Amino acid sequence: MSDEKEDRSKDPSTEPSRAIRAHNPEELAERAGILYKEGEFQLKMMRWDISISYPELEFKAPKFLDTYVVKVLALIYIANAMAQPLANQWVPYRELKDGLFYTKTFSETVEDRLCRRFCEDIESLQLACEALGGREVDQGDLGMVLKTFPRLPLLIIIWQGDEEFEPNARVLFDASATSYFNAFELRMLCGEIASRLIRIADSGLEIP
Repeated sequence: MSDEKEDRSKDPSTEPSRAIRAHNPEELAERAGILYKEGEFQLKMMRWDISISYPELEFKAPKFLDTYVVKVLALIYIANAMAQPLANQWVPYRELKDGLFYTKTFSETVEDRLCRRFCEDIESLQLACEALGGREVDQGDLGMVLKTFPRLPLLIIIWQGDEEFEPNARVLFDASATSYFNAFELRMLCGEIASRLIRIADSGLEIP
């Protein structure tokens, strides 16, 4: 585990870039559920189109998504995809492979942040999720499904709490999620999503 962390701290894009260049791009695209056309991988993150050239791996995205972290996540998604269909079963982070190891950090950096900002303001969360292409589902006091990468939906549930129960926020994953990202990478993805939701709600982020 320590070696894995050390490799990531150097440059997390190195290994997925190497893996992508070592494989047939059409096969990679098929496994990831995306298009490969005219020398580019074409995929969506939420509502926005992303393209990555092959073999140069030049990343193109709207300014809203044009960050180093999103680029790394897109490369990892393409490199590691296992063509696993959705299981249509929501599971908490701790039940994912290796999720228990990062559960405390995941709760602090993702779920607790969402709870502090939105448990008393669920309307703002609904509007922010909808701005990212999310849809409401019948879960908790508010449940919103966000489609991040093509085969990586997230379910955000907010309970506002009452006299018996504390306010609470949970992020659930399709049981197939670790066929595309490992637990560390899913935490990174959810941190990006949580930050954007909070900034949108606070009027600190413009949506194209």
